[in-house]
Amino acid sequence: MNKEHLMGSTYTDEDSVRDGYPEFEATVSSFFTQSIKGNKKLFKTNVEDLYDIYLSNLPEKARQHYTCHACEHFFNRFGNLVTIEEDGTMRSVMWDTENTPKFFIPAVSAIQKAVLGSKVIGVFVPDSQELGQALTGGWSHLSVRVPASMLNNDRLLTAEQVMAKKQENFKVLNNALTSFSLDIINQAVVLINSETLYGSDRVIHTANLVKTLKEKLSRINDSTKKRNITWLAVANATHVFSRSSMFGTLLKDIEDNLPTDEIVSRFETKMRLYMRSQSAPSSKAIYEAERIVEKLGIGDSLQRRYAQYEEIPTFLWENKGKASSSTQQKTGGVFGHLTPKNSSPRNVMNVPSTVMTWEKFKRTVLPTAESMEVLVDNESRLMALVTALYPESQNILQWDNTFSWYYHGGIDGEIKRRVEEAGGRYENNEIRVSLIWEGLTDLDLHCINPHDEHIMYSQKKDSNGGWLDLDMNGLDKSSAKPVENMRWASNAPEGRYEFYVHNYDERVNGIHGTPFRAELEIGGEVYHYNGAPLKNDSKITVFKFDYKKGQTPQFTNQPHSRSVDNDWGVAANSFVKVNGITTSPNLWGENPKPASGTHVFFLLDGVKDGAEGKGRGFFNETLKPELRPIRKTLEEFTAQTPIEGSESATACGTGYSKDNEWNLTVKVTTNNSTRLIKIDRWD
Repeated sequence: MNKEHLMGSTYTDEDSVRDGYPEFEATVSSFFTQSIKGNKKLFKTNVEDLYDIYLSNLPEKARQHYTCHACEHFFNRFGNLVTIEEDGTMRSVMWDTENTPKFFIPAVSAIQKAVLGSKVIGVFVPDSQELGQALTGGWSHLSVRVPASMLNNDRLLTAEQVMAKKQENFKVLNNALTSFSLDIINQAVVLINSETLYGSDRVIHTANLVKTLKEKLSRINDSTKKRNITWLAVANATHVFSRSSMFGTLLKDIEDNLPTDEIVSRFETKMRLYMRSQSAPSSKAIYEAERIVEKLGIGDSLQRRYAQYEEIPTFLWENKGKASSSTQQKTGGVFGHLTPKNSSPRNVMNVPSTVMTWEKFKRTVLPTAESMEVLVDNESRLMALVTALYPESQNILQWDNTFSWYYHGGIDGEIKRRVEEAGGRYENNEIRVSLIWEGLTDLDLHCINPHDEHIMYSQKKDSNGGWLDLDMNGLDKSSAKPVENMRWASNAPEGRYEFYVHNYDERVNGIHGTPFRAELEIGGEVYHYNGAPLKNDSKITVFKFDYKKGQTPQFTNQPHSRSVDNDWGVAANSFVKVNGITTSPNLWGENPKPASGTHVFFLLDGVKDGAEGKGRGFFNETLKPELRPIRKTLEEFTAQTPIEGSESATACGTGYSKDNEWNLTVKVTTNNSTRLIKIDRWD
C-alpha cells in the first residue's frame, strides 16, 4: 500500500492494522502458494478493471487510503490469474474469502466473482519469481512468489513469445477437436498403431492426446469447461501443434475418404520432408542463425565426428571375442584371386535354413550366440554412428546423449527390391539407371544417348538395345512405391549420356515438390544421386558422363556418391563379422525418445564410411525444438561440412528399422555349430 497520495487524509496506519491489511497481504500470498502447489499451470482470463472493483467494494472513507499504483498494477495484471482442474473448473489463485480479514471480504468476493465469471484467454508464463512489488519506498504491497521451476525456461523466446505460441497452439488444437469427428480421429489412431505408416512413432503422442481429449470432451456438456480442458492440454503439452502437422494432414486425408494406400503414401512422403528445408537460406536467415547459435553457445556442438565402438554405452549383444579394428587381411598379389582352403567364395550365399522375426531372434538366439556374421547385400542399410567432435559441447539433440546416426542410402533405399518386384532387370547390365521416389506423383526418367536418341515414357527403346523397362504413375502402372528403370544389357554405344528427371505431374506435395533417388550402375561401379524436392514440371540432370568401354565414366556434372565397395570398405554380397548389436541412440538411457525412430544396428568389423558423410552429421528432425527457426541454415551447414575422424570410425555397420522389412541374413555360431537365419521383419 503506497501512501504517496494520502496528504490530508484522516485515515492512518493504525486504521490499516485495525482493518487487517497486513493479514490481507499474507493471506493473498499464502493462498497463491497453496493454489499452485505441484506447479499447476497458470492461465489469464479476460476480466478487466479488477482494481476498480476492489476499491469500489471498500468503505468509501478508506478508498483513498488504499489507492496505490503498485497495488493497482498487481490487481489488473495478476489478479485475473486462475488454475484449471481436470474437469475444467476454474479456480482463482489469489482471492480466498474464507481466510480474508472481514474488512476486505466484500472486495475479495466481488473480485472472485468477476474472475470466475470470466473466460480463459491464454496460458500465463512468468519471467520473474515475484509477481507485483513487495516493497517500494518503504511501503508494502500485494505480491506473490512463483517457484523458479515455473519460470520461462525457453532459451530463445521471451515469456511473451512463449505465451503467444501457446495461444496459436490452442487455436490449432481447438480447431482439430471441433472440425473432426471422434470416428475420424479413431480411424487415424488405429492406422498409426497398426505401424502401417512410415515414422508413425513421431505422431503417436499427438494422436493419443487428441483422441483422449475428444473422448473426454464428448462427455461434457458445459462449453466453458470444454474450452478450459483444451487450454489445460495446451499448457501441459511439450510439443507444438501446427495446422500443417503430420497428424492434422492425416485427419484431413481420412475425412476426404482417400484410399488407404494413398493415405499411407501421402503420409510417408510428407514424413520424409518433415523438418527438411525446401530452399537454401537467405543472407538474413544466416545472420539470424549466427545470432541464435551464439546466444545458445552451441557453435562447437555443430561439429561432428564418427563414433568409436568403445564409446557405445549399451549393447544388446557383443561378440565373445575381441573386436578387431580392420577387416580380414586381403591379398593383392598374383595369387589374390585364389580361394584358400576351408573358405567359401565371398559372393556365394547359402539359402537361410531358418526364417524368423527380430523379436524372436533377440529372444531365442542372441542369449547363446557366441559370434555372428551378417550378409551385406543391401548398401542402403549401411549406417554410421556419429557424435560431438568436442565432448564438452552442449547437446543439440532431442535425447540425453550426443550420438546420432545416418544410413548410406536412407532407411528405405530399396531400389533393387523395387526393380525386381516390378519385373525390371536390375543385374547383368552394361549400363543401368534406376529412379525411385515416394507417392503417386508422376516423375519420369529420360535419357539422351550418344546418338542423340531420346528414351522416355513415349519412346521406350533406342536403336542399340537401350530400354525403359519400367515406367510408373504415368501411362503404365501406378504405385505408391514407384520405380523407373532404364538399361542396356549389352552393346551400349560409347559417347556422352545425359539422364534427367522430370516432374511431369505433382500429385502429392503441392508447391514443395517430390524428392527422389537415382542410381547409376556402369562397369561394375554404382553411383547415386539424392534429389532434393523437384517441383511440378521441373527437370534436373542427375547423371551426365562420357562413356568408353572398360574405362571409368567421365562425369561432366556434379560428383556422385560411389559404390559401397569403394566408400565403406566392404564388398557387396559378403559376410562380415558382427562386433556388437545396439539400438539407435535415442533409445539409450533412462529417458528414451522412441518418437525419433526405433532402430537396431549391427556394428561390423572394419566397415566405415570413407566419403566423410557430408550432409549427415545431424538431421533437423532430431534437433532440439529451439533450433527449428534456423533449420534452413543448419541443413546447409551440415551439407557442406564433413564429419571428422572417418579413418578411426569403428561404430559403423548395418541398420534396420521397426517400420520396414529387414530381409537380413545372419550366420550365427553357437557351441561350434553354425546356422543361417533370415530375419524378415521386426515382429
